[in-house]
Amino acid sequence: MASVSQYAFPQEGLDYLLGVVPKGGTAPSTLYLGLFTTSWSTIQGYGLTNINITLGTGTYPVTELASATGYTTRPSLAAATWGAATAGTVTIGANTINVRQSTYGSAIAITNSSASAWTNINGIFVATSATVGQASGAGTTVLWYAPFSDGSTVTLAVGDTLNVTPTWQSAPYPA
Repeated sequence: MASVSQYAFPQEGLDYLLGVVPKGGTAPSTLYLGLFTTSWSTIQGYGLTNINITLGTGTYPVTELASATGYTTRPSLAAATWGAATAGTVTIGANTINVRQSTYGSAIAITNSSASAWTNINGIFVATSATVGQASGAGTTVLWYAPFSDGSTVTLAVGDTLNVTPTWQSAPYPA
């Protein structure tokens, strides 16, 4: 399996994961999928090695799609639905990197049922809270951010559905 994707793991997500493993914390049974509107180039401009990016606040903020009909809560990602870890590769620029990855078992469908288009959706994030608009440190911890694998910016007209199948992978970002 090959994909083209970049990831940004924020400090808060790394701290959360390190609190679960190796410290014996309780793993969540459900995580949540969010959509962000900050351009990936802006996030890259923060420096993907800068792990101080945060959702909605701080020096390096990432903006979530505003709550709207069809996106009033972040869709759930049940722990049991993630697939087994498999070997794969990721290609970023001229670099092909061997990775381990797990893909969510089915596409998550998010339908714009509001009265206006949703614009400038640039990617997804995985968080610990279902509350749209809840910022980092206010009850939400973001584990990672990623642009869409084709690097596109998505606009959803009224009635359009976005299908997202998250893949969690171990790819380092090449220098």
